[in-house]
Amino acid sequence: MILLEVTDEDLIKLEKILEANSNFIRPNLKLSVYKNRRGAYKGVFLWCAADLSTCRIQPQFCTTWHHELVGIEDIKIIMDEGPAAWEN
Repeated sequence: MILLEVTDEDLIKLEKILEANSNFIRPNLKLSVYKNRRGAYKGVFLWCAADLSTCRIQPQFCTTWHHELVGIEDIKIIMDEGPAAWEN
């Protein structure tokens, strides 16, 4: 994966997607997924709204590299704050 800045050209190509989905925040960061072993999502951009002051990234939507919307599951990962496996 590669993190990239969203360009003005990207935003022009995303206009229809953003207009049709009012719940999407305008992305300022894109994650290019070029390889995903055993995964269904490869050759896609994950468009994100990043708060650069706190280093928090909120994924918004996924497209192909040709800016066509890709449906993805909304998966939430919850981390257990218990002791790490390497601690005894």
